[in-house]
Formats: sequence, C-alpha cells, structure tokens
Amino acid sequence: MSIFISGSVAYDTILSFNGVFADHLLEGSLEKINLTFQTPVMSKNFGGCAANIAYGLKAAGGEPLIVTAVGKDSAEYFNHLKELGIRTDAIKVINEAFTPQAFITTDSLGNQMTAFHEGAMAFADQALPAEDEKLDFGIITPTDTRVMKAHTRYLNSHNTPVIWDMGQASAYVTGEDIEWFIEHVDIVTLSAYEWDVLSHKTGLSQRAVASRLRALIMTEGAQGATLFTNGDSFHFDALPVQGPIYPVGCGDAFRGGLLRALSLSLDWDDTMRLASLMGAIKAQHPQAQGYCANTNEIARLFRRAFNKEISL
Repeated sequence: MSIFISGSVAYDTILSFNGVFADHLLEGSLEKINLTFQTPVMSKNFGGCAANIAYGLKAAGGEPLIVTAVGKDSAEYFNHLKELGIRTDAIKVINEAFTPQAFITTDSLGNQMTAFHEGAMAFADQALPAEDEKLDFGIITPTDTRVMKAHTRYLNSHNTPVIWDMGQASAYVTGEDIEWFIEHVDIVTLSAYEWDVLSHKTGLSQRAVASRLRALIMTEGAQGATLFTNGDSFHFDALPVQGPIYPVGCGDAFRGGLLRALSLSLDWDDTMRLASLMGAIKAQHPQAQGYCANTNEIARLFRRAFNKEISL
C-alpha cells in the first residue's frame, strides 16, 4: 500500500554570501532597500517538503505517492524521482506555470534570505491518485490552505489516517484553519516554534490539542522530540551526530521515518526512534535528498543506536 504525500516538489537554488547581511542594512533606510550580494558559491538541489519526505520514506522501505503539481520545467525532477524509484503518476503537470522554486541566500553567520515561488503548486488540488489506489496513510505538508484542505477531505473520504505537518503554513493559516485541521486529521507534527504560533493563534494548550488527536508530535532540533498521546507526554532525545550538522531537511527525513514506522504498525517508542534516526542520518549530509541509506543500513544503525532489531 502507498502513502499519500501532499506538498511541494521544488528546486532549491542555494547561494552563499561571504559577508554579513546586517552590514548592508542601514538604519533609517529600510523602506528603500536596493541590495546586490555577490555570491561566489551556488548550488541547485532537488527539494520541497513532499519530495524530501518521499525520499526518506523510500529509503526506509516505504512506498511514497507524491500528490502535487509541478510546472513546465519539471522534466529534470521527474527523471530524478524515477531514478529513485519514486512514483510520479499522481503529480500533475501545469504547462502554464513553473515548478515551485526556492532561492536561498546564506551569509557568513548562517543568516538566510529566502524567496519562494509557488508556481504550479497553486493548482495541486487538481492532483489526485487513481480511484483504485490503496492508501495506508497520508501526510499534508504546507501548500495553499485551500489545497491542504482539499487533500485532507480526500483522505477523510477514503478513511485514510492523516498527518498534518504544519510547517511553514504556520505563517499564513488562521486560528480557524488550525481548528479545522485538528478536527479532520489524526496526528499533527510541528516544530517548537510552530507550536508557539499555533498556541498564539488558537489559545489552546498542548494537552487540549493532543486530547483531540491520536498524537501531537513536536520536534525540537538538537533537543530531540516530544510525543503527546493518550493524555501523556514522552520526550525522545536526538541521536548524537559526528562532524558538521546540516539541519535543512532533517524534519522531512524525520517525517519519512515516522510514516514508515506507522505503516509498519510499530509501537510509539520504536516509531519515534526510527523517525529520530532518519533525522540524524540526514543531519550528516548537506542536501535534503543527498544522503545514502537503504533498509539494511537503517536497520543496522537502529540496532547500534537502540540495541534492538527492526525489520523494514
């Protein structure tokens, strides 16, 4: 059975600026900014939440089904997904638009300026699986609120358990939208910062939100993750990572592991362990889809980290 993944398939262009942004922002002149940064290092990567999650899920032995829209420049991305063995038959091509693209400039202190072009993703509600598709689980990641609700309704109508990954949608969903998702999904995943936004917009406590869900899962970066379920909370430490840490895409890898564990009906302890392991594997590689892992390697690392066997 496949796992429905709604969200972005995007090209990420990463630019590195050797200076510091703040040195070029003049007090009293912020209303008329006209800046140019020389960026000697540039890379173009495959990204987008849906594709990143699919990458991690596939590595862990799952069967991702990306359900979204891309544009007229998507041929390279389709070839990439096909090489990975990730299905593309539920991705709709919008020939009048571009594939979503993020342009990210990072300065020497790690500060980022990002411009994101939504492009074809605005039409992602037109993308749906074949009616006879057998779905095990679904995850809704940030897109237009209308698209997220359309795909949630589709999964509800097919009696498919749903995760809502709040993510960057925290910037634009309303309190009413959040209440709607809590009522229509089974699990909510979000970062500690996104939890603060949710709480501010709704006035709800963690206990109140979790009581209306199968689970609430809050990731806290290097501090690990906390699971709220059945009236209790459980903290899981992040696994130690050797060498430089590359945080971009770790949350998506975590969700890929989470989906694989849920599809295997693992208990919550092993579910959170596998999710944490996938995040740690990704943290050692700069690209969101650049880490190399397969089921045998992941099972070996799981055994080493937790002294327990896992069958993927």
